[in-house]
Amino acid sequence: MKFDIPKYNAPDFNLEIFVNAPDVKLVEVDKEGVSPENYHALSVFPEYFKVNGKWILATQSRMDSACVVNDELGKESLKIVELRNLKKGDKVAIGRKEDGSEGIYMYAHGFNASLKCSDTFAFRCGRSRETAFSVDYDKLYEILRNEKKNNGYVTWVLGSAISLDRGTRAALEKLIRDGYVDAILCGTSLAAFDLECAVCDTVWGQEVFVKEQTTMGNYYETINMVRDAGSVEDFIKTGKAKDGIIKACVECSVPFVLSGTIRDRFTLPGTYNDVRDAQDAMRVHARKTSTIIMVSTALFTIATGNMTPSYNEFEGIIRPVYMYTVDIQEFAVNKLADRGTLTATSIVTNTQDFIKHIGRALSK
Repeated sequence: MKFDIPKYNAPDFNLEIFVNAPDVKLVEVDKEGVSPENYHALSVFPEYFKVNGKWILATQSRMDSACVVNDELGKESLKIVELRNLKKGDKVAIGRKEDGSEGIYMYAHGFNASLKCSDTFAFRCGRSRETAFSVDYDKLYEILRNEKKNNGYVTWVLGSAISLDRGTRAALEKLIRDGYVDAILCGTSLAAFDLECAVCDTVWGQEVFVKEQTTMGNYYETINMVRDAGSVEDFIKTGKAKDGIIKACVECSVPFVLSGTIRDRFTLPGTYNDVRDAQDAMRVHARKTSTIIMVSTALFTIATGNMTPSYNEFEGIIRPVYMYTVDIQEFAVNKLADRGTLTATSIVTNTQDFIKHIGRALSK
């Protein structure tokens, strides 16, 4: 299928409603990390703010953040800031109306013109039970090829199920080595399972595809070996890991963010155990992501989806950020939309099969 990045169609700010709209109201922060009353909470959609008579697009708009405005004449600019990162003296946009009447305009239709169905009778343009959902795969293949060709930034958010199966590990390893992965966000267990399999050929102490327990010690011993080496990168240099996702990341200089949880028993070095530090590290990649694929991890999917805008500016061009959420449970893929991220394409499937399908399609 032919794939083109949709063009962004900005609002017509010559319309009377925009010309007569007031500048956005600004209130300075009095106390670090405390937002002014009635601050404007952003969404993942494009939002404009009127500053000194100019409508300015907030790039990298994301859920539950504030808009800090530089209103110095001739140097007008916007910065999207998490509430906990607000500094004393920051000028924060105030207002809850998004129709322009308070100098704030949320614009959810910037890409719609290039996505419209040409048929007058549009029964087949939406989704129904008669829809061939394989088109989602076909589109994703083309998106990933386009991202690789045009230096996009593809972030994968992965659950530990991805490292439980040899074929899935091999498929993802090849995707990394072939340039279809620019960053991985995951919990420490995905990396630990992957390294255990790379060293001991077991997962959680079990031989792959064999249910008989061998030894639980393999999992902990692998983590222990990595800790003894000092870092994941130094452990890979020892040659003890013969294959796998993490080995490919290290050898191909693909960054991975490991985030701990309250239930972690024994973590790999480099794991972010402070949730704020983990969030900041994840946001580094979310901010520059052009396509994000979230597979088999409900909590990481919700967290990352809410910090990722539905659009961004790349080399001066506004374009959509493609977002996919994949899980075998319909609840998990729908939860992101329930939390306010309405632009994600959801695929309900066995996530191990999903990775293998992507790997096969892109290796052709």
